[in-house]
Amino acid sequence: GLVFTVGVLVSFWLLVSVLLFLRDKLEQDLGWGFQLQEPVFVFVLAVFLLAFAMSLSGVFEIGLSMTGVGSKLSQGDGFGGSFFSGVLATVVATPCMAPFLGVAVGAALSMEILPAFTVFTGVALGLAFPYLFLSLFPAWVSRLPKPGAWMDTFKQAMAFPLYATVAWLVWTLQGLL
Repeated sequence: GLVFTVGVLVSFWLLVSVLLFLRDKLEQDLGWGFQLQEPVFVFVLAVFLLAFAMSLSGVFEIGLSMTGVGSKLSQGDGFGGSFFSGVLATVVATPCMAPFLGVAVGAALSMEILPAFTVFTGVALGLAFPYLFLSLFPAWVSRLPKPGAWMDTFKQAMAFPLYATVAWLVWTLQGLL
């Protein structure tokens, strides 16, 4: 759990470092959603999310080869596998955090280096905490919901927020053109 947490922290620190570097090199404000001002990016994102939502709805299935991208490093034994599981969790979760943490991350990117790193460290610890907690108290794993048919229903229900996001992106794209 600790090594997983280090993987998440290092990933977030690398992310904030790159963003602060770009902010300084571009000599302009760099926010979390700056890419949403580019029509091509918005269009590609809408198509990607539509395909993902359709997959969640059962229109088609994304094959196991696609879902396994990056899994070789994260499934390794020992500390390396745990570290890269944290890295993979960060890569997978980062796009999903924007609706919930966009304002905090945007504010962090307007701060000096130390406060920005502090905000990103807090976000990283929030992401890693459940895994760290369960690794420290493994008996609590038995309290988690068991896999079953409910997972398919939940997966299909999660398509609807994605469809709403696609609608918002199309509306945003219309305003950009």
